[in-house]
Amino acid sequence: MRFIDAVTGDAAAIVSVVNGAYRANGAVEGWTNERGLLDGPRIGEEGVRALIARGRILLLRRLTEGAISGCINIAIDDDGAWHTSMLAVAPDEQTAGIGKLIKQEVERQAAAAGAPRMRMEVIRQREALIAWHRRRGYELTGETLAFPYDDPSVGHPLRPDLELVVMEKQLNSTVG
Repeated sequence: MRFIDAVTGDAAAIVSVVNGAYRANGAVEGWTNERGLLDGPRIGEEGVRALIARGRILLLRRLTEGAISGCINIAIDDDGAWHTSMLAVAPDEQTAGIGKLIKQEVERQAAAAGAPRMRMEVIRQREALIAWHRRRGYELTGETLAFPYDDPSVGHPLRPDLELVVMEKQLNSTVG
């Protein structure tokens, strides 16, 4: 497997991985899905291209056929924190530690670039995902954000009580 930055030509493949992971379409149901919270696509090709234009999407590709095993969106906040979103692993590969590998690589890159911390938002109701990130050193900041109910690009909310919690991990910027 190898890490590479996505290009706009990867948009369709990224959409397939992300929507498969977040919406659990098809026969394979991954533990990261948002079933019961949101419906409809998590992202479309136009949204992926916009994310690539504003920041970058890191891909983990299989060496043999070049298929995408997972991805994560990366942006840099005004305070220098690396802000991640859309961590997704192909549903049929979700118990192989790929999400952990992707997070470790992004954190390694962020520390090497001198970033003080990692930041992300998670839907408050996704307790298993919050716990997974906490086991990897991320902490709840106490800050919450309103869920973007009026943004169709995130899907169709199925509940009126969704909100986002902010999580951060402090980084040691010295790389050995």
